[in-house]
Amino acid sequence: MNQIDQINILLVDDRPENLLALEAIIEQEDYNLVKAYSGEEALKYLLKYDFAVILLDVQMPGMDGFSTAKIIKAREKTKNIPILFITANNLDSEQIFMGYSVGAIDYILKPFDPLILKSKVARFVEQYILRQKLIAQTKELEEKNNVIQYMAYHDGLTELPNRRMLNEQIIQKINKSKYVNEPLGVMYLDLDRFKYVNDSLGHLMGDKLLQLVAKRLQSTLREEDFVARIGGDEFVILLTNSDRDECLMVAQNILEAFKQPFYLDTYEFYITTCIGLAVFPYDGEDSISILKNADAALYRAKEQGKNKYKVFHSGMNIESYRTFLLQSDLRKAIERDELSLVFQPKINVQTGKVSSVEALVRWKHPKWGMIPPNEFIPLAEEIGVIMDIDKWVLHNACKQIAQWKNNELSSIRIAVNFSAQHFIQQNLVTEVKEQLEMTNIDPTLLEIEITETALLGNEDFIITTLRKLKELNIHVSLDDFGTGYSSLNYLRVFPFDTVKIDKAFIQELTQQGEKSHAIVESIIYLANKLAINVVAEGVETIEQLNILKELYCNEYQGYHFCRPLPPAELFEFLEKYEKIRVVSPTKSENLYENVIEMPKENLKLNHDIVKTAIQQVKTSYSLSTREVDVFSLIVDGLSNKEISEKLYISEHTVKNHITNIFSKLNVSDRVQAIALVYETCIQKEEVQ
Repeated sequence: MNQIDQINILLVDDRPENLLALEAIIEQEDYNLVKAYSGEEALKYLLKYDFAVILLDVQMPGMDGFSTAKIIKAREKTKNIPILFITANNLDSEQIFMGYSVGAIDYILKPFDPLILKSKVARFVEQYILRQKLIAQTKELEEKNNVIQYMAYHDGLTELPNRRMLNEQIIQKINKSKYVNEPLGVMYLDLDRFKYVNDSLGHLMGDKLLQLVAKRLQSTLREEDFVARIGGDEFVILLTNSDRDECLMVAQNILEAFKQPFYLDTYEFYITTCIGLAVFPYDGEDSISILKNADAALYRAKEQGKNKYKVFHSGMNIESYRTFLLQSDLRKAIERDELSLVFQPKINVQTGKVSSVEALVRWKHPKWGMIPPNEFIPLAEEIGVIMDIDKWVLHNACKQIAQWKNNELSSIRIAVNFSAQHFIQQNLVTEVKEQLEMTNIDPTLLEIEITETALLGNEDFIITTLRKLKELNIHVSLDDFGTGYSSLNYLRVFPFDTVKIDKAFIQELTQQGEKSHAIVESIIYLANKLAINVVAEGVETIEQLNILKELYCNEYQGYHFCRPLPPAELFEFLEKYEKIRVVSPTKSENLYENVIEMPKENLKLNHDIVKTAIQQVKTSYSLSTREVDVFSLIVDGLSNKEISEKLYISEHTVKNHITNIFSKLNVSDRVQAIALVYETCIQKEEVQ
């Protein structure tokens, strides 16, 4: 057995013959017997070895056993080593008592009995072994506990702190910021289009990319800053003692850092991120509100596109409150039967004949009326209900085709828009097949529209999906062509039947938009050469239509001909249109203005109604004129500082006014105050 694995026993006696006798009695293979001839020498060995037991002679010249034991017991490292005194059989009771008082465990009297000596040493060794095992087990448990603690507070993939540690850290940092009176920056990050990496290359590759992202974020920040991964591709950063300008600088540095590609295996990734930023105490006075406001700023940044950052505008305004309320209601809109379809015709530019219609979903809120699609569709994508809405639209569009079988609209194709999220699902073609079989309709009367954003990073998968749809004789269109990431290669690679030119280009045709004119002309020419049908979206004037005729565009749709209509009104409209078109085609061009009064959609809350509601709140709750001024700016979403600058009063005065307003309204924060105005607005609209 190696010496390092042996059990050390210290033998201390000034007489060599006594040491030899002790050694002969207790010697054992797993014992390492260390012999010292004086107390001073014994103390030196104690610095070198860890002993299981010390056999110490009492009567020695120089430093005797009692003095040696006293020093041993006084040292932190050696105080727990058991000491077995060896002495002649002539000690009086006072001396024996002294031995115990300085730390002796027991006495062995000379001449000693070998069996008793060997037995006592063996017991002390057993205790030592047990003690060492307990120490080892304790150390192992501590290590395991450290691992468990680490796992509990760190993300297993990136090894960054997780949400639990973030929650603890942000509370600690806010408390510290309050104590030392310094700001704290909070950043909420979300990677742009990261989902498409997972969908196209798999989650293993996505996980590796997240690890690289985590390292780059860490390398961008200061040592005192804190970054956590809180789930998926979302990260939160805490910037110690950083005001708004410093936080903006960090946000810009992060966006700059992400311009460099991420190299992974044989791939080169260009990943961008959006950042929402809030600063304590200006944008929230506790951890929950500051995180919520940073998240709200992130949402606004993502609304603007990719690679953006947005600073939270302290103070929710009435429009953002409306969005907040719509989230929960939208989840229940389908089961409450609040959704409906309207249809906008597509017209042949040369003949004026209606070739197909586009199905557009509308949401009629039971309390707030018609909610425009540009308000609830992005919200549906954000909260994850867009696929349910897509399925509902497909099902009801197919039902509508079946209902039109036996009337004049039986040959009109209906186009359905699918979100980017839905189009990359494995079961999309199966869903379409099920709807065709369920409604027993002709597949040629169904058209599927896909936007350019769905194509990015999913080319191979989507080509396969499109081909399967075309095998079913379904018409396939590329919507909003010309925006974002347009590539003429799409027209060559993807099996599209139709390309729809985005309305942004069409509306510039008559506004000296030479570039737009050239783009539209090029798209039409190229598509015609490739035998792809071209539809111009958003045609609103006869001048735009005439230009499209000159450019040999195939079809158009827009308010110049007809707004989106419910099925019954569409049937009535097209019936009248066909009669006029057949009798006098030239009179049909502005038909919608003359034949049918178009319903107008309720877009946003009218500002006059908001002002009236505020005045009603003033009367009902006895607000002063100055309090109304402050309250109006709260409803507009201005911060205390902005209100101060707007009204030329101090922030302290603003805070006092707000305290008085909340007290009179019996509310505790801005959200409840805005809710009161919003409810008043709704009541006003219902009365009107």
